[in-house]
Amino acid sequence: MNILCDTCSVLMLLRIAPDMFTNPEFECVTITEVRNELFKTQKFKTKYPWKNRYKANIRTLPETDVKNSKFELYLATINATVESGTINKKTNKYFGISRVDKIIAASALANDYEVTTGDKDLIDFLSQEFDKKNNSPLRLINLWLTKKLIIWNDRYQEILEDWAKSEEAPQPRTDIKTFEDLTGFTYAGT
Repeated sequence: MNILCDTCSVLMLLRIAPDMFTNPEFECVTITEVRNELFKTQKFKTKYPWKNRYKANIRTLPETDVKNSKFELYLATINATVESGTINKKTNKYFGISRVDKIIAASALANDYEVTTGDKDLIDFLSQEFDKKNNSPLRLINLWLTKKLIIWNDRYQEILEDWAKSEEAPQPRTDIKTFEDLTGFTYAGT
């Protein structure tokens, strides 16, 4: 199961697969904090006014499922790790993990979910401190294509091109190559 935590990725993927949170075949979940960020942050109100069409499609995991007995332990460990001044070995700077990112990380770790984000600091933190890998949004699309949950077309390509124009996080080259092999389309971003 993938926990989608990057709000911009959620918005792009939701336009391609509106039922990704309601159909278990898509293997996607999110948490209340991400949903709240999408609908309460001014940036998203301005930049993505169309998002309200998908509001009913963004269903979150129940708090009782997310915040299980392991959650508090992981959250305390994450807080202690960040507060102790842990250095990101890739950037040689302190990790700057937000309160929501800490909750996302604890939720993913406590429930053994994969993480999907474009946030480099969160990706590096989870990889360095917990050996947890990130699934790029494009990797999810590739998974859905392989499972035949979606069939790529010009409309989806336009959505992906729009996402690339928004200068969202670059996708891994291996995922780009797989995407191009599966669809016959050229990936628009970097």
